[in-house]
Amino acid sequence: MFFYKSMFFLVLLIKFISIIKNIIKRTLSKIFNRGKLLLSEKNRNKKLIGYARAMDSEGESLKEQIDKLNELGCNVIFSEIISINENFKPELAKAFRLLSSGDELVLTKLDRAFNSKSDFITIMCKLYDDGINLKTLSGFSSSENSPKDFHSIFKVLNELEKLESDNLSEKKREMNKKRKIIGDNCGGRPKISPLKESLVMRLRGEGFSYRSIRSQTGLALSTIRRIIIDSQLIKK
Repeated sequence: MFFYKSMFFLVLLIKFISIIKNIIKRTLSKIFNRGKLLLSEKNRNKKLIGYARAMDSEGESLKEQIDKLNELGCNVIFSEIISINENFKPELAKAFRLLSSGDELVLTKLDRAFNSKSDFITIMCKLYDDGINLKTLSGFSSSENSPKDFHSIFKVLNELEKLESDNLSEKKREMNKKRKIIGDNCGGRPKISPLKESLVMRLRGEGFSYRSIRSQTGLALSTIRRIIIDSQLIKK
């Protein structure tokens, strides 16, 4: 009889302990249940894509860039030896293809990936639209923590670049019409894009020599002189 009573109380005790454990577990779960994910959890799937570029004579510089990007924790690093004047950079294109919303492109400096201010503004707007962030080790940073009007600023700058290009194109057409009226020869010259003409004028305005502009644009010296002279005629 005593044995059965002891077993009965033992079962009750086990049942009681099990109930208490479940109550404690549910209570702790409610206390520590977070309504929002931690920042580390949010960034768990975020990719840091690095890009490094150098000229043919800057092999050591390329290695230094890659080391710095590795130290920052980049998941993948694309690198290439290529001139800044090349409009198409194969490894940079691969980096862009790998990026998706929430990811971050990391550079040591802006000039590693962008040929000009216009190039930077255009690509920056696209990155914003795709939800991709950009960071440089030299100090530039666009991220989800950037001011809300940051994107709008780049949109405005992009429109201003287009405005400058469109105005230059229209003035060029007007100048060609005037030349036809006075009988000037309009044929025989290669057509130059308005963006490239704008780049020539910008570089000249920044004090670059004709030869320096030639090396950066790939245009002949005679073409560069003509663009600058034509621009001065337009202003008059």
